Amino acid sequence: MNTPIKQTDSAARERALDPSCSFAVQAPAGSGKTELLMQRYLTLLALVERPEEILALTFTRKAAGEMRSRVIGAMMKAAEAGYVPVASHEAKTIALAKKALERDSARGWALLDNPNRLKVVTI
Repeated sequence: MNTPIKQTDSAARERALDPSCSFAVQAPAGSGKTELLMQRYLTLLALVERPEEILALTFTRKAAGEMRSRVIGAMMKAAEAGYVPVASHEAKTIALAKKALERDSARGWALLDNPNRLKVVTI
């Protein structure tokens, strides 16, 4: 059964994926911030004309590398025939990655071969 807190968190996460709005994400370690930011990045990839239109800023090189790696990793999993996500948050990520891959294919970006096109940088 969903608790009011979980329902509120789920609704906030869904709102954060709305590309027409800006959001600040603040939460404790291990709460899924990176997953949420990755989902937002994938959402935006499915909409833009070029991947370079999206800019993700982080505070450290390590975080930037992890974010880029996780976005590409999600897209690689989404490209695998028969891959079945285990957790519901991963299922959401893979669904978004599939949409990003459709856009990638339609626009000829070849992001899996050219991940440097993803602009995830430090401040």
